[in-house]
Amino acid sequence: MKIGIVSNAISLYRPLLLNLFNTKNRAEVILYIGKSDDPGQNSAETIKFCNAMGITVTIENNKQDLYNWHQLYQPDMVFFAGYSNIIQTEQFINAKCNIYNIHFGKLPQFRGPSPVFWQLKKGEKDIGLSIHVMTDKLDSGPVVWEYKIPNQPHFTYDFVNQLFAEVQVKGVIEIIDQFEKKCLPAEIQQNEDKAAYYTRPQLKDIVINWNEMSAEEIIDLIKACNSWNMGAATFINGLEIKILDATLIASAKLSFIPGTAVVNGNSDFSVVCKGDKLLSVKYFKINNCFVPQRFAGAYGFKTGQCFLSMPTA
Repeated sequence: MKIGIVSNAISLYRPLLLNLFNTKNRAEVILYIGKSDDPGQNSAETIKFCNAMGITVTIENNKQDLYNWHQLYQPDMVFFAGYSNIIQTEQFINAKCNIYNIHFGKLPQFRGPSPVFWQLKKGEKDIGLSIHVMTDKLDSGPVVWEYKIPNQPHFTYDFVNQLFAEVQVKGVIEIIDQFEKKCLPAEIQQNEDKAAYYTRPQLKDIVINWNEMSAEEIIDLIKACNSWNMGAATFINGLEIKILDATLIASAKLSFIPGTAVVNGNSDFSVVCKGDKLLSVKYFKINNCFVPQRFAGAYGFKTGQCFLSMPTA
């Protein structure tokens, strides 16, 4: 059996390669690495790793290389684990090949390129991962494997992606096991009535709206923004502030509008939220400095100052 892995993220394909090498040593694993703007994607290191493991590796130069790679090696199965280009499935010559996409989100509710962000921001009770048949319509093919885990207070964008990088291995191996038994995995058609597509987060998606968002929703946004965006954004006196960690504390009847800072000496730095709830800011970033709450006063924050949802001119 020949198993193809297509990815442009070393954090996603490395766990797959290691586990397939260890558990499916009768299979031939071939790797196709797509182009990436991430400086952390070290092709030289990957080539050295693959040579040591006996894994055939191809580095992408242009979009057509993917289809040439598929025609040359004719894998029995291909798993996409993070790839930036739109796939044209009709260009895959080997019609018998089973092509799957690994999607770090529940389907069809969270289609699109950043499902972990949106699941966390929306405070989903469960965070999901899906493996589905690749089709020409993005994230729309039948689901063959899915995994859900209860959302936890410590879950952040980076943590969930790292967790799912390991979880995906379980799904891939189970699908390969079924294939080896001549029994293709059951395909569950997605319910288009429940389908929703989300784009990559824009500025409006990562900024705290103090007038409309509850304290709980702000905490969910902070989780979704860590650490790729270094926290959820807000603005004061023309400066951008990133809140990296915060907790909800007891309600307080204060005559302040949402977004108002409450600074208590060197012990607390809070912001008033909807419903007279207080968000205790534990850690924030300003002017490229990472600051714990006890130093808020030293950075000029005072009770009565108001945070804004967008920067002022």
